[in-house]
Amino acid sequence: FAKSADAGAVIASPSTSNPDYYYQWTRDSSMVFKVLLYSYLNGNSSIDTFLRELATESDKLQRTSNPSGGPRCSGAGIGEPKFYVNGAAYTGGWGRPQNDGPAIRATVLIKFASVLLDAGETSYKKDPSQTVIKNDLEYVANYWQVSGFDLWEEVQGQHFFNYMVQQRALIEGAELATRLGDTGAATWYNQQAAAIKAALPSFWSSNRGYLISTLNTGRNGLDCGTLLGSLHGNGKRGFGVYPASSDEVLVTLHKLVDVMQPLYPINTAPNAPGIAIGRYSSDAYDVSGVGTSIANPWFICTFTVAETLYTAINQFNARGSIIISATSLSFYQKFLSSVTAGTYSSSTSTYTTIVNNMKAYADSFIATGQTHARSNGSLSEQFSRTDGLQKGARDLTWSYASFLALKWARDGNTAF
Repeated sequence: FAKSADAGAVIASPSTSNPDYYYQWTRDSSMVFKVLLYSYLNGNSSIDTFLRELATESDKLQRTSNPSGGPRCSGAGIGEPKFYVNGAAYTGGWGRPQNDGPAIRATVLIKFASVLLDAGETSYKKDPSQTVIKNDLEYVANYWQVSGFDLWEEVQGQHFFNYMVQQRALIEGAELATRLGDTGAATWYNQQAAAIKAALPSFWSSNRGYLISTLNTGRNGLDCGTLLGSLHGNGKRGFGVYPASSDEVLVTLHKLVDVMQPLYPINTAPNAPGIAIGRYSSDAYDVSGVGTSIANPWFICTFTVAETLYTAINQFNARGSIIISATSLSFYQKFLSSVTAGTYSSSTSTYTTIVNNMKAYADSFIATGQTHARSNGSLSEQFSRTDGLQKGARDLTWSYASFLALKWARDGNTAF
């Protein structure tokens, strides 16, 4: 058991120095909670107690006053990004607020609540002001327009990833509110979700030909976080806004990989199994802090490219066709150079060739991760751009969660 940790705490990493990640982040914890819940939904009943402990810990953190503000009732304190593993507030300097964590946590807890309600449990029918879900949703609905930090905790502004997960949380939150008879809240959440949906097209840059991660910054905007936003903002269900199979997401993936390929020496090694992917091309966070050097590839980002490709394939299969436009043509020509714009049904040889080649390409990103994993399967935060050895926080829980998510997507079972 982790030293001094609450039963429901998800520790980002056991590393306590260089870097110190022995904390619980709302975002990271929710990403882990999501894969655990998906495992539970697929028959792993042994983790029922731990899932309830995770929910209890979330309640505790919401009740904890912190530098972002007071506790509960949609207060600004819900946007506090990280806490000590015993649930105490972290009062040091940090990038505050971070508005994505409450949205992801709400999405996971909404699913968990729905499962419990289906089973006849009534614990989620109490006073709404006393539920984690309600408070997260009220925070998202009231603060989504407020400038916050990105998922990498570096840039303050308006972010694609945040908007995507916030829209999803509000839509699903409205559905749960309707089920529980809170029609006023449902209307409010749907109104705010619609406003986010209307704002999302501003992240598409027609001049650059890809989705940018953050509005009005000096960066080029190509960022692994955009792919994560598509995945976690849609899930298996999808909300019709930038799913993995959309032209915009696929061309963004294509250009991100093209930028990353020459950036890291390990990508040009003779026996490289595939391309290692970092967060963004100008990243300078090289374990010890933000400096002037080129940073390293991340397991999360390398696996996210693979998961996006597998998810797109799953969506093609569900639709029964691939639709190629002038915008996405260059992406598809990577897998069949002679292909032209048009619609190709799943019964055509063109469809089969593209899908098979996309699967092989996606597998190469898994092979890259496997090459740089330790012999016991351990995954850190990063691996060196020059020799491939692991760097950064060891045993990063989000790295493991990202691998599980891509594994399920590869099997055709995209998580909820």
